[in-house]
Amino acid sequence: MLSQLFMAKSAFFSYQRKMQVISNNIANAQTIGYKKNRMEMESIFPLVLERAYSEFDESSGGISAKRKKYMEYGQGVRIVDISKDFSGGTIEITNQQMDLAIEGKGLFQFRMPDGTMAYGRAGNLHMDPEGNVLDPNGHPLEPSIRIPRNTTEVIFNEEGRVFARVGNDERPQEVGQILLAQFSNPEGLRSIGQNLYKETAASGVPQLVVPTEDGIGAIRQRALEFSNVNIVDELMHMLLTQRSYEMIVKTIQSADAMLKAGTDIGK
Repeated sequence: MLSQLFMAKSAFFSYQRKMQVISNNIANAQTIGYKKNRMEMESIFPLVLERAYSEFDESSGGISAKRKKYMEYGQGVRIVDISKDFSGGTIEITNQQMDLAIEGKGLFQFRMPDGTMAYGRAGNLHMDPEGNVLDPNGHPLEPSIRIPRNTTEVIFNEEGRVFARVGNDERPQEVGQILLAQFSNPEGLRSIGQNLYKETAASGVPQLVVPTEDGIGAIRQRALEFSNVNIVDELMHMLLTQRSYEMIVKTIQSADAMLKAGTDIGK
């Protein structure tokens, strides 16, 4: 009976965490550049219940004379991993000149206040009063790009080259180059909040590539990539998780009732 409660306890906390993951995905369904989380679970190493019986008396000899049956039963479930799904999201036109979308697998690189690098897909950029190009959280794009004063139009081509039309100049001047980062295993990146990620030993070292090269993807101006969350799929997962959760609660209630009945009998 206690093993039944231990199994239910492991499932209770695992499915509770799964519900949190699904809820977070749904809450960020319209977040620019958001990548949904995936949670994987596995059965805890099962125990083997041996039920042995003999069709013949042991004295009759012979290994084949004795037959055994085995039955496995699990000890519950546990969370194996919570990873990011870096598949592409929906790209929508915004007509805002500082909005950029990556049509490929690359990531923007941003410099954090402590000097380290962070990576993300959110391309809703803006400029500070000095003309520095920043992400939505105020982190500068790396390599840094500064737009000159009195710029009337900023142009980003698909190769990541940045041009600025200053004043009444007919010909825009080149002011910077966007480089995209790629990882051998992007699922290994560590989320640090603000829709940004840090490299880890699992993700590997980033390689900076010029957009459109090595299949990293092209830059698309006046467009944004929204999240890759499919609301219908997430709602289905939520419903299944809720049903499993209800079954776990009923299991705990049944075990509690049986323990109470056993206690009453003992009295």
